Amino acid sequence: MSDPPIIITGGSVSIEFDDSQFPPQGRGKFRNANKKIKRVEITGDYDPHSGQVHNGDVVIKIYYTDR
Repeated sequence: MSDPPIIITGGSVSIEFDDSQFPPQGRGKFRNANKKIKRVEITGDYDPHSGQVHNGDVVIKIYYTDR
């Protein structure tokens, strides 16, 4: 079974992740040295050339796995 992605959505900013995978480190930071980012997917009203999100309608998914 693969790890669930970290999901960041726009409009109003929302961040969703499995907090059992990333223990809190304090001051809003979470970390797991045994995980590695494998792929990032950006969808919505996003211009990949400029990096701009025009109306806030964006979904960013960060896929990760064990090292």
